Amino acid sequence: MIGKFKNSNLPYILISLACSLALFFNVNSQSVSRVFNSNLTYQEALQNVPVTLNYDSDEYFVHGFAATVSVKLSSANRIQLNREADEDTRAFSVVADLENLSAGTHEVKLQAHNLQSSIVATIEPQTISVTIEKKQTKTFDVTPVLSNTTDNDDMQIDNLTVNPERVEITTGEETMKQIDRVIATVDASKLTGEESSLRAQVQALNANGEALAIQAEPQNVVVSFQSEMTSKEVTLLPRQEGTTPDDVERYQIELDRSVVTIRGIGEAINTVESIELPVNISGITQATRRMIDVPAGENYEVNPTSVAVRITPIMADSGETTESSTQQPNESTSEIQGSETTQSSSIQPDGSGESTTTTN
Repeated sequence: MIGKFKNSNLPYILISLACSLALFFNVNSQSVSRVFNSNLTYQEALQNVPVTLNYDSDEYFVHGFAATVSVKLSSANRIQLNREADEDTRAFSVVADLENLSAGTHEVKLQAHNLQSSIVATIEPQTISVTIEKKQTKTFDVTPVLSNTTDNDDMQIDNLTVNPERVEITTGEETMKQIDRVIATVDASKLTGEESSLRAQVQALNANGEALAIQAEPQNVVVSFQSEMTSKEVTLLPRQEGTTPDDVERYQIELDRSVVTIRGIGEAINTVESIELPVNISGITQATRRMIDVPAGENYEVNPTSVAVRITPIMADSGETTESSTQQPNESTSEIQGSETTQSSSIQPDGSGESTTTTN
């Protein structure tokens, strides 16, 4: 009877054992998975993270410190890590606490504030050097200074003025004693006109000409000046542009003058020897006379601003010149140094050709 009972329940026993084993392995696999997942760590390397100084800004002036540091963030929570890595959603900050420090130079440990407990921050460098001074404010005259003048003999600057003429300088007591002069420097290479002005940053220098750590109000001033420019004559060269009609072999282009005068700061015009005059020949099948503007440079002006140009097509079938049926008024050429000069160019449809100058 007992053997019959065992035989009849054996399948059920085997099924129960299989289910128990399956449940056992399932629970343990989830536990192992949780262990592995808990050990998975994500990292983000952040550069140029600003350093916030915690101090009494009404009483002290602080300088000589690194304004930014690098921070490495580590966390098993990817979502929180991404939030702190993004500048727009970041909650933490790197802080140097100076509250209990007196005047002088100190090595201060950096700390990460408002950081999620699930995130670990490693700051590099871990400390910064900070100089703390008693705060002081004084008013100084601003001297406008022109840089890079020794290498440019062609440039003469007159009536260099600054507005406002006086500024407030805030710095530490010891630094204030070192101020020899307050200046606003203008780069001479930026001067391009007879009368102009530029914004320049205010700087405080010591007796050795070294810039000091200050705060200026305003930070920038307007430096006005008058520059005496030089001039010279350069060659004017026609440059054919546009689409040549099928029945035209080439064009003869004549300018009423072969040179123009350019005027500007010496440095800006020294390298200019010629100016190309763009001549558009699209659709021209008979002799045409037009006034074309002479291209001016960014740093110099041109005189005259336009010249008369006569464009004569040489027809492909006959090789003859086609003249216009009407004569434009005032077709006079300009005189240069007492002689009449005409710039003439014979230009192929591809833009190539020779230029000749005839003087009567």
